[in-house]
Amino acid sequence: MSLAGSGKARLALALPRYRTSLRLAGGREFMELFEQYALASLAIEAMQRETHCSGEMLSRFRELCLDIQADVVQLLDRRLMNY
Repeated sequence: MSLAGSGKARLALALPRYRTSLRLAGGREFMELFEQYALASLAIEAMQRETHCSGEMLSRFRELCLDIQADVVQLLDRRLMNY
C-alpha cells in the first residue's frame, strides 16, 4: 500500500463519519494530507514502542494528526458544499 493509501485508510478509521467521502477523495491536496497523516501516525507508533520516548514529542505528533484530520474534514466539507 502506498503512503497516501495508508494515510487515507488511517483517516477513515479516525473519521468514520467521512469514510465514504474519503474513499472518493483524490487530487494533489488530499494526497499530500494523506501522506502527512501516514507519516505522523507512523512516527507516533514508533515513539510508543520506544522505552525512553519524549512525552512532549508524542503530544506534538498527536496534535499534528488532529490538525491534519481537521484540514481533511474542512476540505471534504468544502467539496460537498460545491456539489
